Amino acid sequence: MPTTPTARRNGTGLTPVARTGRVGTTTARNRAYARSLGWEAHLPAVRRALTRHRRDWDWAALGTETLKWQTAHGVSPADGIVGPATWALLRTAAGVARDPAIAYQLPEHGLGVRATGRPAYRFGRPETARALLAVGAAWHRAHPQGPVLDIRDIGRNGGGPLPGHVSHRLGLDVDIRPVKADRRPGPTTWRHPSYSRALTQELVDLLRSNGVLPVHAIFFNDPEVRGVRPLKNHDDHLHVRFAPPPPSPPAASAAARRSSGPVLEVPGGTTPRKGRGELRDQPPPARGVVAVLPAERFGVLSAQGKAPYRFTDEDVEWTARFVIGESGGRDDADSHAVIWAMFNRYALLTRPYYRTFNAFLRAYSTPLQPVLKSWGASRRNMDRPDFVRTGGTFGPPAPPGIPRGQRRAYLDLQKRPWAQLPAAARSVAVRALGGAIPNPVGNATEFGSTYVYFHDANRRYPNPDEWRRFTEQYAAGMGWQWIGPVAGLNQNKNTFFVQRRLASLPVPAVRVLAG
Repeated sequence: MPTTPTARRNGTGLTPVARTGRVGTTTARNRAYARSLGWEAHLPAVRRALTRHRRDWDWAALGTETLKWQTAHGVSPADGIVGPATWALLRTAAGVARDPAIAYQLPEHGLGVRATGRPAYRFGRPETARALLAVGAAWHRAHPQGPVLDIRDIGRNGGGPLPGHVSHRLGLDVDIRPVKADRRPGPTTWRHPSYSRALTQELVDLLRSNGVLPVHAIFFNDPEVRGVRPLKNHDDHLHVRFAPPPPSPPAASAAARRSSGPVLEVPGGTTPRKGRGELRDQPPPARGVVAVLPAERFGVLSAQGKAPYRFTDEDVEWTARFVIGESGGRDDADSHAVIWAMFNRYALLTRPYYRTFNAFLRAYSTPLQPVLKSWGASRRNMDRPDFVRTGGTFGPPAPPGIPRGQRRAYLDLQKRPWAQLPAAARSVAVRALGGAIPNPVGNATEFGSTYVYFHDANRRYPNPDEWRRFTEQYAAGMGWQWIGPVAGLNQNKNTFFVQRRLASLPVPAVRVLAG
């Protein structure tokens, strides 16, 4: 875009434009976000992600190309502004940062589908995988004798540019071959005699009605197929672009967190172990893939006066990771107890702040946090050889110099696919969220290791009498009640507490009803 002779370049490499009307407002907001969100430092990558064709860049052009990109990818609102929601996607598309949510590898074989693309290119978001497997299951019901749907490329682990593709950067784009009339696998084009327009139309209809994730667009060049758009080089495959899933609601405010207790701190933990064995009635998934399970297998979380919540397969997967990090991943009373404390906390206290149970677990559980929220947990782990510093230090009230970061073992746990989680952790997660594990902790919503807290304060571990006195004093100071000894439960590892304001509720106040 031509600029006036008096226009001056600034440090961003973008030419300032007059702030008039909507263009001026968009420019002003983009300039502010460029600094506050930090994408100013990544402008060349941002431009390449927005378009490969433009050469004349100024702030107005940036707004124009951002609007086009938002519209093309189903980002809402489409306003031309690289704000927090757009930057969260655009930085992954630009290759600036990996997205840990794009870590679900589609199985090579599933009901009604097979994945024939490169294994390294089969990664997408969990919602994408569930949508594809839901379509595959519906296809299998309609065509039990075949053919199976032939799924090609999706994206890379963590997202970002995919060789050979302009898109496929956000874990939301999927290439699927059109269906052949002879029902045999393999490539075809819409112009070839082997192509079936009727079966391909049926596939398009199933994709658009999958019920898991809305379809933003399907690109395919057969002009007789409804629900698709033409695009160059799309004679031999359907390019399905799902809309981005809605973000989870923001976490509770600091005041709300203080009123409902501290973030859970469980030091130490166990490095995840590899395990084998599959869930009941499930064919063994390929190594390194997520097993996406039908939601009707799982139960409903219910509390008096609260809306019920139905667990999902993603809740089950993150619960398995949770028990690995919090209690070693064993199928025992300790694992049952920490899961039930989280059921209670989510149902009674924090559900207004988290749309899903797994989002709550990932925010509150120390092993599932990408960066530790608690300076106490960070101080406890900062000298471990696998502690990964992410930049910066904690401010007051933390002592000076405590770095922000997370243990590599926990970061690896967060990325570990379902099929590589220990069989015991998977089993306990499925049974707990299916309503098959009794509640051993009543209405407890808090837990932490007072055994370790005593050590932090005294530089030695307590004897049993010291531990009990310390635990009762700790609970009183927090406004909680210790649940007392529970047969079979080792509360040196995790000690369980009930908030006083919940003490008058019937026990148990929360139930998991079989689905």
